[in-house]
Amino acid sequence: GLAATLGGTEVSLLELTRAYATFGRGGRYTDLRAIERVTDEGGAALWAAGAAGERTAVSAQVAYLITDVLSDDKARVPTFGEGSVLALSRPAAVKTGTTTDCRDNWTIGYTPQTVVGVWTGNADGGSMGPVSGVEGAAPIWRGVMEALHRGLPVVQFEEPAGLTHVEVCALSGRLPQPYCPHRLLETVIAGTEPRE
Repeated sequence: GLAATLGGTEVSLLELTRAYATFGRGGRYTDLRAIERVTDEGGAALWAAGAAGERTAVSAQVAYLITDVLSDDKARVPTFGEGSVLALSRPAAVKTGTTTDCRDNWTIGYTPQTVVGVWTGNADGGSMGPVSGVEGAAPIWRGVMEALHRGLPVVQFEEPAGLTHVEVCALSGRLPQPYCPHRLLETVIAGTEPRE
């Protein structure tokens, strides 16, 4: 229902991070497990997990559009300011969240190479006061992401086939008319371009 889309249901950090990893993998969901194998003291395998399952959860085009929105540092400037804690030294898609009573802060973000989820809160479930996800969880997320990527090449998000770019009026999202004061180039799934 509507409450779920507004954050009215609870989800674990692992579930949320796994969902964002799906976007980073171009829409492919991969099972995540905490234990790959169990060995004895001599290294002999006592148990091993089977192959990780993978399936398409959303199309590559939809995953890329979500990534495109979440990695747009310029769009974040009005809310978070120039050079915010969400801007890494490389392309990254990221989202913060804060419960209405400030019990939970989270920041989930990914690059083409990795995904990291951070939750902050009090162990007793109490409010953290006026601390938002960008103030509580985001600095931790940024530090972990920068450390994980140290020495790795900068990789861009790859745009899949089936997308196109169209100039639209920033105010309406429709094709610009002569009186449209602000225009921008939008990425859309081919066949869904505005026609009016």
